Amino acid sequence: MTFKRLFKKTVLVLSCVLMACSFISCKGIEITGKTEDVDGYTEAQAMIVIGSERNRYQNQLGAEIWDLPVENQQESTYGPYFVAKMKEFLQDIKTLNLLATEKGIIATSTDMEKIRTVAHDFYDGLSAEDMAFMGDCTLEDVISIYTEYFVACKTAEYLISDVDSEVSDADAKIIRVQEIVVSDELLAEQLLQQVNVSGANFSYYARQNSEDPNIENTLAKSEKEDAIYQAAFALEEGQISDIIEQDGKYYILKCIDAYDEAATLERKKKLEETIRSNALLKQYTAYADEHIVRFREPFWKEIDLTAHPESDADNFFSLFDENITF
Repeated sequence: MTFKRLFKKTVLVLSCVLMACSFISCKGIEITGKTEDVDGYTEAQAMIVIGSERNRYQNQLGAEIWDLPVENQQESTYGPYFVAKMKEFLQDIKTLNLLATEKGIIATSTDMEKIRTVAHDFYDGLSAEDMAFMGDCTLEDVISIYTEYFVACKTAEYLISDVDSEVSDADAKIIRVQEIVVSDELLAEQLLQQVNVSGANFSYYARQNSEDPNIENTLAKSEKEDAIYQAAFALEEGQISDIIEQDGKYYILKCIDAYDEAATLERKKKLEETIRSNALLKQYTAYADEHIVRFREPFWKEIDLTAHPESDADNFFSLFDENITF
């Protein structure tokens, strides 16, 4: 389950990682830290987030999603599983706010102006049914939970501020090749001669002879280190390889794009996001294992995801993403 999109701006990947953190928080791990004496969120504050996310799922997939079975979890259906994960997520938010207090990280007056504006936009858009499902929340409830979320994201950004996540274009490089795959070495030798004739149409010979109907592939640098990848990344654009033998097959490659710029840029971003995410997860987990936050409010056991079916406000996070920067 992914509650946040990976990011246009730093806050998006951080909030995605915050949710990722909740998936591993202390489950199956020996608890060695102390349980912190911190107040949880009020029912209204928690239901703002839960309600918006419930609606986002329900608006896309239908209300029947909550009755779907889940496997290998304490919960048997997706509804209780969803509530449990939302509880862990909000505990992670509270844990990062605890760390923020230690580090002196706050929402500045300028930050609060933006947070209040987003909170007003969200609150003013709520229908009576939304309000009922979200615990009759007030504007102050919305401001409060947005502020906690903002400080958590700002703290997460602080944790990875010194992480070197830069990936070179060479390491992220994407190329496109056409290939011929055959099981007969003699046939491979004949085809190699044919495709190297001036003006020969490589794709024609590939379609006519290759045992793999997918004659064009996109390859990513460092994804594999086998003979095919090594030969492919040694080619210049338009160049044809020698015969490559691997796993009883014979391959002939032609490089048709030695540097797919758009695909390389996209992969570079993903690799850098992964580096930041892993670094954050490592640092956050180390802190969370020693500073344990547990919510024990009774309302967590009474949340009914089928209540107020006409509630459809689902933009708590999207408004934040669109309007809040660091």
